Amino acid sequence: MEKRRATRIRQLTCVYRFDAGVRGGAGLLAARVVGDGCPLRALTHHGLLVNPHWTAMVAELIVPVVLTHLDRTGESIRQVARDGRPCVLAETRVGAVPLLGPADLEWIGGRVTVFLDEVRRAARDAGLTWTMPMWDSSPAPLYASRF
Repeated sequence: MEKRRATRIRQLTCVYRFDAGVRGGAGLLAARVVGDGCPLRALTHHGLLVNPHWTAMVAELIVPVVLTHLDRTGESIRQVARDGRPCVLAETRVGAVPLLGPADLEWIGGRVTVFLDEVRRAARDAGLTWTMPMWDSSPAPLYASRF
């Protein structure tokens, strides 16, 4: 029996709902006025400031996390993220794998600890592994108590 090599996550890429620049900013502002913002931004920011819980969680992760807009990504990310933004993708040696979509991020509702649990679950369900074990040692207690 041949042993299959596990696909490792090299990076998490989080794609915001709106494009960058003035046009994307105007879209975000208009959506927020009617109560329909970006659920990924609800995780990463509080108002105009970066969410300190998000910053602490990212510092504890074992892979880099890139926040971007669709119009600022490469074609491989654009193909996967085009129809479902915001989203979280795992970048691997074989390409980008979707982990969380708009409905998932909406359900998470800006809760960083829930986000981390859902990313782990989605990665496990997709058959992906981390560069180091991360299933049982949640950094959540480490950073949640800092604030």
